[in-house]
Amino acid sequence: MAGYRKKRRGPQGPNKNEKKVMRSRDAEKQAIIAGSLKERFPFIKHLNIHLVIRGAQQQLLDEKSLSLGPGDPCLFSVPCPGRCGNGSFDFSGKVEETVKALLPASESSAKCAKPLFAGASEVCGCEIKCRMELDYFPVPVEAPQESSAPPAQEDGPPVAAD
Repeated sequence: MAGYRKKRRGPQGPNKNEKKVMRSRDAEKQAIIAGSLKERFPFIKHLNIHLVIRGAQQQLLDEKSLSLGPGDPCLFSVPCPGRCGNGSFDFSGKVEETVKALLPASESSAKCAKPLFAGASEVCGCEIKCRMELDYFPVPVEAPQESSAPPAQEDGPPVAAD
C-alpha cells in the first residue's frame, strides 16, 4: 500500500547564485550603456577618483580609489553602504561640470537622503566625500586659415579664345 506523500512546492524564485549572475549581467549592461570614458569625454587622458564614505555617526564605512583610463567604462554611481540598504550617490553631473570648466581637480560631498525604511521620518545620513583629479590630453593649436571665399568673377558673357 502506498503511503501519503506531500507534493513538493516548485521553486518560488531565483536562488542566491542566480541573483548574483543577474546582478553581474546588470552591471555589464550598465557599463555598456554608460560607454567608455573616451566616448563620453574624448579629451580626458586619465581620471582619478578618491571616495570616503562615513556613517551617520561619522564612522568610516568605506574608502575607495578609482583610476579610470580612456577605455574604462564611466559609471559614476556609488551604492550607499549605510542602513537604508538601497541608496546611491551619483557624481556624473559633478564630473561633467569639472570637465566643461577644464579644472584639474574638484571636490564634492553628498548625504544619503533615503529613509531607513518605508514610512520612516529618519534618513540614512551617510556622507560621501569625493575628490577627482583629471589629466587632459593637450589641446591642439589650430593654425589660422585664410579666407576661403571663391575668387570674384566679372559679369558678362565668357570670351572665347581663337
